[in-house]
Amino acid sequence: MNIGKKIIELREKKGWSQYRLYKEARIGQSTLSQIESGIKKSPNAETLRKIANALEVSMAEFDDQPLLKRAYDLAATMNLDDKRKNALEKIKTLPVNEQQERLNRSIEKLKNLPPESRKAVESIIDLLSSPPRQ
Repeated sequence: MNIGKKIIELREKKGWSQYRLYKEARIGQSTLSQIESGIKKSPNAETLRKIANALEVSMAEFDDQPLLKRAYDLAATMNLDDKRKNALEKIKTLPVNEQQERLNRSIEKLKNLPPESRKAVESIIDLLSSPPRQ
């Protein structure tokens, strides 16, 4: 399901009009209209955050491939030692909300890094998530 359809579904579930949502989210009417109609397929994170907050849902609601699944898929491509593999397996047995909370804490730690360090970590993640070169 695309983001626009998901927003419509969540908005209608609350019984809200498009007008009410853009007022509650404090975003432009044309922005919301473009997202819902599919003209704007990838709205920026700040706009989505405002919409999610207004609808009282998690940003994960808009993600076709949940963050946890992507994180685990990335981990599966990494050459983890046994200690880290065991730790990952233990995390997978926790309730999903606890897994999400741990991932969110890790993301917050990354956000608080100095810009040059954050850029280096992003480069490493990109490198690790790229298919191996032949």
